Amino acid sequence: MYNFSDREQFFDRIISFFQNCPFFEGLIQIGSGTEGFKDIYSDIDLMAGCFNIECVENADSALTDFFTGLNAAHIEKRRWTKSVLGMSVYFENGLSADISFMPTAEIPIRSPLHKVIFSKTENFISTVNSRIETFEQQPKSYGIDDSVHYRFINELRYAEIALLRKNYIFAEIALGNARQILLAVEAFIEGKKLHQFKAYNTLSEVFINKLEETYPKCLCFEEISFTKEKILMLYLETVKNNKIFNFDDSLLSLINCFE
Repeated sequence: MYNFSDREQFFDRIISFFQNCPFFEGLIQIGSGTEGFKDIYSDIDLMAGCFNIECVENADSALTDFFTGLNAAHIEKRRWTKSVLGMSVYFENGLSADISFMPTAEIPIRSPLHKVIFSKTENFISTVNSRIETFEQQPKSYGIDDSVHYRFINELRYAEIALLRKNYIFAEIALGNARQILLAVEAFIEGKKLHQFKAYNTLSEVFINKLEETYPKCLCFEEISFTKEKILMLYLETVKNNKIFNFDDSLLSLINCFE
């Protein structure tokens, strides 16, 4: 297992490579590491801008050679679009890095957790600043719209039908989807930016304690039915105890109708 010093040295070597590689125009660190790595398990998240699409392809080969030379245990490549590539790199000691790279013109900012590591041109800085401005002007309600209540109730309906079919695995998957919606609603109420939000431990302790009670002790009809009702009660308590949402009680007619 690596330690903090190992990760810092690894991070510095990566930064040095990007700075000296002719295909990269600038580099942004994203994720929790921008505010100081939370713990030893946090990986390194980077987003790089290339001068053009030809540089993206060249950067792919250069990065592969670089990490292979560092004896990476596994390199997983992704091509999100024709010009946006990704690479996840893993080492036997647990170190890992997630890197996306694309032409600078296509760089997105989708989280408040970002920091410019270096820029070789004014174009990179101006592009990033423009993306930051666009992001900050966006509402916090990613995925939270007028359909959120229906989507939540519909997941409970899926769970009910799966229970009647004795398909307990799918029933719990549907309840898991309902919990994800509930978490997003609570995070929105608490003023969190929802895109790629994972810091559930920062939500209200009272809410988290109640949410933990909605997980079944076993995959059986009685236990899943019981936890389904707990999820529903917590959702209704969450949305009705604030002035943001307007829950239509008629949606409740979609569930508990198979009894």
